[in-house]
Amino acid sequence: MTMSLSRVRSCKNFLALVLLAGVMPASGLGQADQPRFKPGFNLFSRAQDVEIGKEGVAQIEKEVPLLKDPEVERYVSDLGHRLVTYAPGEKDYPWTFKVVNSQEINAFALPGGFIYVNRGILEAAENEAQVAGVMAHEIGHVVMRHGTNQASKAALAQAGMSVLGGIAGQSGSLVGQLTQMGVGFGLGSIMLKYSRTAESQSDDIGTYTLYHAGYDPQAMSRFFEIVGQKYPQRTLQFFSDHPNPENRIKRVEEFIPKLGPSKAGRADSPEFQTARKRMLGLPAPPKAQPGAQPAAQPTPKPSSAPTPPPAPSSRLVMYEGSGFAIAHPDNWQVQRGKESVSMAPEGGVFRGPHDEWAQAYGASISRVVPAQNQSAKLEDVTGALIQSLQQSNPGMRVLRQKKVKVRGRRALSTQLENDSPLAGQKEIDQLVTVQGRDAVIALVFIAPHQEYKSYQSTFQKMLNSLEIR
Repeated sequence: MTMSLSRVRSCKNFLALVLLAGVMPASGLGQADQPRFKPGFNLFSRAQDVEIGKEGVAQIEKEVPLLKDPEVERYVSDLGHRLVTYAPGEKDYPWTFKVVNSQEINAFALPGGFIYVNRGILEAAENEAQVAGVMAHEIGHVVMRHGTNQASKAALAQAGMSVLGGIAGQSGSLVGQLTQMGVGFGLGSIMLKYSRTAESQSDDIGTYTLYHAGYDPQAMSRFFEIVGQKYPQRTLQFFSDHPNPENRIKRVEEFIPKLGPSKAGRADSPEFQTARKRMLGLPAPPKAQPGAQPAAQPTPKPSSAPTPPPAPSSRLVMYEGSGFAIAHPDNWQVQRGKESVSMAPEGGVFRGPHDEWAQAYGASISRVVPAQNQSAKLEDVTGALIQSLQQSNPGMRVLRQKKVKVRGRRALSTQLENDSPLAGQKEIDQLVTVQGRDAVIALVFIAPHQEYKSYQSTFQKMLNSLEIR
């Protein structure tokens, strides 16, 4: 098994870039001052969103039964395309809207504009505005590119900081690369597992879209509340795929005044009632096969390393990396990525509470090749790395920074404090960025705060051994 620097940083995604951007504030209520939405960092182009989405469609439609009724399909497709015209952002995708023949209350969106609405949504909804709210929420996931945002996160976890140079974005076989990285395209795919931040952003876009399309803008959040109370067993999958943001209704109510003057939005339409009545008269959907739905997982406990790792050996051995070489204690294990490597004592890397890899001790090294439109200056690369670290790790803070020399090369040493994957502890992350000929070598030395001093001499010996080639 290979683990890169990003992967072993646990669910904190240690070297992930800012993956989600919120609503940009607006001043005033005119059309030009409407809330603006900006997708987060993404390694893929919008055309590649479509490519990845099509692969997802091929897999999804092997896993779920589709409702084959032309009238219901036409109603959902017409409603979806109408909502897209009112959604914010870039939206020239080959939009398709399909109905899954399942009474589970769920909906999901694949990158590139491929949206699926379960039959259970239309049966449980009280009016068209509620269905429109769910669909507008899913449209929000597409226009904010949350799916490939998640795929970018997985790519970073495999290739480390080298991805910052645009490696994934330059490939012509992204789907194959993602498959090799373990990013699937089925119902359990990470592209359908969003954070609460992503859910909040899609709530905002759903509300925005409802308001401008002339619907009651509170319909979406009200629907989530109603069905969560009325059909708790039928909504388990929805809230598993769509983690419920805190104070959802309150947030929506606070957001609505930013959209413009208060106005009474419509709630229903004869078309919805006709389609719903027709659907209720159709045969019951097929029963799920045993094992088709993922079993509920127990609530994870806080992670802790099984046993404290042994002290670093005084004997160092050399590791030959891509564009660099570095010594490490001979009792440390090396895990290689494409352009990055982690080195840790036994017990220094372990499974975290969500079955992710977490590193509490050791070092990680990556080679950063800035893209053509990015600054290659040491200070700029370091600043971008620190900013992304802090954005993806809210508890991280900079303690100090200084200019240093590493084997005669310009370098910056930045000491960061962060939450450790060891329950209830803080850690020191010493980020050292070293200027190379065509890249920056970034090293992170990691240890719990109270043990950092005992590792410091080993970290310094490793740094002194660094060779850049």
